Amino acid sequence: MERDPTLELIAQIQAGNRVDESSAELFRKFRPGVQSFFVRKGFSTEDSRDLTQDVFLRVFKGIDTFRRESRFERWLWEIAAHIYFNEVRRRRTEKRDGLEQSLDAPVESDDGISPAPAISSSDPSPEEQVIKGQQLAFFRAALQELPDQMRRCCLLRYEKGLKYQEIAIVMKISIETVKAHLHQARKRLAARLETRRENDS
Repeated sequence: MERDPTLELIAQIQAGNRVDESSAELFRKFRPGVQSFFVRKGFSTEDSRDLTQDVFLRVFKGIDTFRRESRFERWLWEIAAHIYFNEVRRRRTEKRDGLEQSLDAPVESDDGISPAPAISSSDPSPEEQVIKGQQLAFFRAALQELPDQMRRCCLLRYEKGLKYQEIAIVMKISIETVKAHLHQARKRLAARLETRRENDS
C-alpha cells in the first residue's frame, strides 16, 4: 500500500518527533489552498491570510485528536469551513451592533481547491482553550518575543477566546488597532515557522 506523506508528518507530530519541522511542512503544503478558499469566499487578501493562520492554529492545537485512518484534508477543510462560518457570524453581529467594519474589495483567485464540507453542528470557538502541546512550542516561544501590547492582544484572542470588540474594550484601544496587532503577530508567527522549516531542512 502506498504510504501517505501527510499522514506520516502527522504521525511524527503526534509522536513528538521532528515536531517543528513536520508542522512547518504541513503548513507549507496546505496554506496556499486554504488561503485561496477564503479569497474566493470574498475576503481580502489580508483577511484571508489572517483566517488561514486561525485555521492552522486550530489544526496544531487539536492535531493530537486527529485519527490517522481518515483523510487529513477532510478534517482540515472542516476546520476551515468552521472558521469561515464563525467569521461570517462575527461580522454580521458587528454590523447589527452598528460597529464599523473595514472590508477591502475581494480579490479573485483560481488557485487551490474549493471544498464544500458539510457542517452538521455548531462548533466552539477555536481559541477557547490555552494553546498547548508540543506541536505549538514554536508559537508560544514566538509570542514571548512580541511587543507587549501585541502579545497581550494575542493572549486575549487565542488563550482567553475574546472577540475583537471585547479585546478592544479590555485594552482600551480601537478594534482596528486590535486587528492590526493580530495581523502583525500572525505574520511574525508565520515567518518564524518558515525560518524554522528552512533551518531544519
